[in-house]
Amino acid sequence: MRRSVTGRRLLTAGAAAFTAIAAAATLAAPAGAGAGRATADVAQTSDITMIQANIYTGLSPERFQADVREVLAVQPDFVTYNEVPFRNDEVMAPEGYAIHRNMRDRFTAATPVAWREDRWTAIDQGVWRISNWRGKPPGRVVELGRRFANWVTLQDVDGRVVSVVSIHVAPVVRGMPDLLRRSVTRLDALVAELESAGPVLVGGDFNVHYRSSRYPRDILSRNDLVATYDNLASYFATGDHHGYTIDYVMGTGSDVLAPVDHYPIELKSDHDAVVAGLSWTVDAPADTTVVSNDPTGDRAERRAALISILDGIKAAQPGAQVALATNRLDLPAVVRQVGRALERGVHLQVVTTSKEPSSVEQRLSRRIAASGDSGSAMRWCTDTCRGVWKDAGLPRALMMLSDASGRWTTRYDASRQLGPELVTQVSRVRVSVGPHALEDGQQLLASIG
Repeated sequence: MRRSVTGRRLLTAGAAAFTAIAAAATLAAPAGAGAGRATADVAQTSDITMIQANIYTGLSPERFQADVREVLAVQPDFVTYNEVPFRNDEVMAPEGYAIHRNMRDRFTAATPVAWREDRWTAIDQGVWRISNWRGKPPGRVVELGRRFANWVTLQDVDGRVVSVVSIHVAPVVRGMPDLLRRSVTRLDALVAELESAGPVLVGGDFNVHYRSSRYPRDILSRNDLVATYDNLASYFATGDHHGYTIDYVMGTGSDVLAPVDHYPIELKSDHDAVVAGLSWTVDAPADTTVVSNDPTGDRAERRAALISILDGIKAAQPGAQVALATNRLDLPAVVRQVGRALERGVHLQVVTTSKEPSSVEQRLSRRIAASGDSGSAMRWCTDTCRGVWKDAGLPRALMMLSDASGRWTTRYDASRQLGPELVTQVSRVRVSVGPHALEDGQQLLASIG
């Protein structure tokens, strides 16, 4: 089935970047490394599976269909196809998949993108000229210099947005100029246009060996378009091309969508398919809510950011923990609310960077001591702690809530310290429940002891 989406409705991912997943591997893997592994391996260790598949134009229909079955057996989220201008969409995107390519001519139709419909919805799509050298090289029957990339911007069920580009760069042949650098420059312009919506993934046959001096790393780096071979520090031959690596899966934003695995699949085509697994390092937009106040509004509007924090403390159940770190605590309303939490059996851990404790902080310290709860404490940062706080990038105020079992459930990041300015000045509190934000918040708290 071929789906058409009109208009440019690019959405932002809406989440901050965290540390990318590290991947250690040997620099050079043997040709065909990874072939024959269970097709579900990548899916089990990653959030997204993408396959680049150059399926030779001259294959018989039976051999072509066998290759497509091999590719789709992995159940990839995305497939970038090359050399398929005359192949049937129903074969490349059977039930459960959608496909996009511009069908104007054989040149635009050669590089479709297919995607899983149960996980992804197209919100924009198009075609982009990569090179336009006219004329047939000697002994060739096709204008090899005319190349186009098809692209699709997709949104998943959690609201995340990714763009996928399928590209096939012209080879170096007698009687035609080397079109690699001008083609990748055009790709760079497309990536720059798409990446405002979220990470951009590119699959394609670049017709240049990964270790060649021709490899256009300088152009690719302009928009941080990085091959999995760089991210994972390993590479492998991608077909019957003298052991060369010419097929790629690349991506931007590896600190947001990080490659975690890759390997080739042997096909009947003269190219192996390249499988890449990628995982999110940030939470979905649906896992985050931002509460802003209005200092010029009514009482409720002025206190909106504060109320979100107070409501979080109110929700803490007996046996739960409230961990609070702030540059300064100077809001009596917070002390009243955490005092009530202490009375119902909530454990409280408070750290501030105040060099001179405020009267509110002193009052809270006395209240914690009077509670007799060994699971509650308050302390003030030393100079060393304040340096660690700054280096770790803690917000002006961070609050973490757990359930009664001690499992962290909610994180609050305030743009201001917990003082009157949280009400009198424009302030924001980001409330996060996703696993990445919670893990990062726990690490931030641990960093200041």
